[in-house]
Amino acid sequence: MPNKNDILRILGLAMRAGRLESGFDGCMKAVSTGDAKLMIISRDISQNTLKKLTEAIARSGSEIGAYSFASSFELGRAIGKPDRALIAITDDGFADKLDKMLSEYDETEDDK
Repeated sequence: MPNKNDILRILGLAMRAGRLESGFDGCMKAVSTGDAKLMIISRDISQNTLKKLTEAIARSGSEIGAYSFASSFELGRAIGKPDRALIAITDDGFADKLDKMLSEYDETEDDK
């Protein structure tokens, strides 16, 4: 079973490979161009930002998987940036890997 650090490590790899967009503007661009394959949404995202994101995804007509995971501080640190509430994975391989890891992730296991 993957732990939080395993998932954050994969996000860092995707960043270094140039296979993700982060922040509101980057993620909105990835959604509108159809490049977003998977969304990672911080657990502390503002309701206003989340509403704008879900409206943009609905307008795009795309089926984009999304997970609420980690804090914006942790997501930003994982990709070498300041706090990030949104990350869009733009590569099928990374999206598939992270989708599998996040679906198996049990946050209560990290507390043990």
